[in-house]
Amino acid sequence: MTITSLSVRIPAELKTKLKVQAEKNNHSMNAEIIKRLEDSFTHSPVKAKPSQPDSVELSAKEVARIKMVLKKATKALSKK
Repeated sequence: MTITSLSVRIPAELKTKLKVQAEKNNHSMNAEIIKRLEDSFTHSPVKAKPSQPDSVELSAKEVARIKMVLKKATKALSKK
């Protein structure tokens, strides 16, 4: 495998999120970005069962985002 460099500009907020996740996963920022990019090419959308007439297809990223929102909502509701 040949390694090459790539310079990109990203919003500061996104860089901060990447840094936090890299630390959480005990990765360097570089390793975190590579993993996320590789995952984006290998993960296929979550497919609903064809027997469900009103079903939709969601990507793994969308499913993860929904889980995060539900987790936050559950946490907020449990505080009340």
